[in-house]
Amino acid sequence: MRIKPRLAPPAGGRPQFSRLVIQHPCYDNFNTLLKLPVLDEGNTIDYGTALTTCGIVCDNSYGTGWFARSRDGSSICTPGTPLESDKYPVCPSWDHWCPPSNEHSLPSGFASFQIPDAPPYLGNGGFMDDLQRRDVSCRVTGVYDGCEQAHLVPASDQDWWYKNVAGTSGFEIESALNGIFLRSDLHRLFDAGAWVPMVKENRMVVHVLRDSTVSKQFIEIFHNREMQELIGIDKQCLFARIAYSTFSLLFDFLASRRLANDNTLFKFGDDIAEWSPDACKKWFKAKSRSRNPSPTKRLRVDRDGGDGDQDTVWCTYGPNVAVDKGKCLTENERPDNTDRSRSSASDGSYDEEENLPRGRKRRRSFDDRSFPPIFNSLPRCEGSALISKYEQGFGARR
Repeated sequence: MRIKPRLAPPAGGRPQFSRLVIQHPCYDNFNTLLKLPVLDEGNTIDYGTALTTCGIVCDNSYGTGWFARSRDGSSICTPGTPLESDKYPVCPSWDHWCPPSNEHSLPSGFASFQIPDAPPYLGNGGFMDDLQRRDVSCRVTGVYDGCEQAHLVPASDQDWWYKNVAGTSGFEIESALNGIFLRSDLHRLFDAGAWVPMVKENRMVVHVLRDSTVSKQFIEIFHNREMQELIGIDKQCLFARIAYSTFSLLFDFLASRRLANDNTLFKFGDDIAEWSPDACKKWFKAKSRSRNPSPTKRLRVDRDGGDGDQDTVWCTYGPNVAVDKGKCLTENERPDNTDRSRSSASDGSYDEEENLPRGRKRRRSFDDRSFPPIFNSLPRCEGSALISKYEQGFGARR
């Protein structure tokens, strides 16, 4: 009998990685939209991935948006010119997000990525049987044992499905088109929003979205790992899963806008509304008391305790903007104008009296209606266009 050697020990515990801080250029304070972990080689993050993630919460603007290192256009690198920027609305939650209407409206990487149809011999035995027969093994590791059926659009979100997908998809939420076969531990982390499938360089890979929920070992093994071949999976459902996991990252922005000095533009389906800080307080409290499970609410239990080095860029979008592909370098710097909403925002428990900015008159008389008036035209501000540190010359061109 030959005894096999012991497996290698884990590669460290909880990771400490830099953050790419993405801020909204048209708010003076409490303006951090997202913080994305910087996990790629050379302390970089994939530009297209960051733009897609940010574009989801910014009214699906991944095709017209770009990043900049300054709000006023002073940090520009060629090729590119400053462009006027909308004070664009932010979609506050998965419940309000409208997915792209067809595959051609997906980000270019997803739109061009080919997923073969399911084999014709696949039966109609139901979600679990069809998935196992189609995928056979885990679509990440390729192992046969300990695998489970995972939904892309969660089975519990029937209302969202019927409102946004059922009328155009031609299949039900329990269809194998809305599922993927995963090893049980990967399934659990998938449902927790730790990782999502992402198209990079025309390949479907594992992308770690929240490093606070996984170990350094997991990141070293799986981040940017090409997945097994996907067949018979709907690309719009796949992209919807990315959106579902991304909205949990918006928690800090939603919480901090209750303490801001100015109003916030939100996108609710097809409607745009401008909310005062008091209206944000009321809505945020109502969402926190909701019994419906949502990524935003779940973030309270799996948030990281603190940030490592941070690099800040501004997310902007305007008309007729094209963005090149590549990677955005980070510099482990802490700009002066970084997030000022740390306090108790990290645990979702604000003291509304103690955390109000000094010198600000407290608002008590804002419109009590559940939705403030919808604006037909959006205010505009002078924005900027480009990231000035990069590898491949990103930018926005007219």
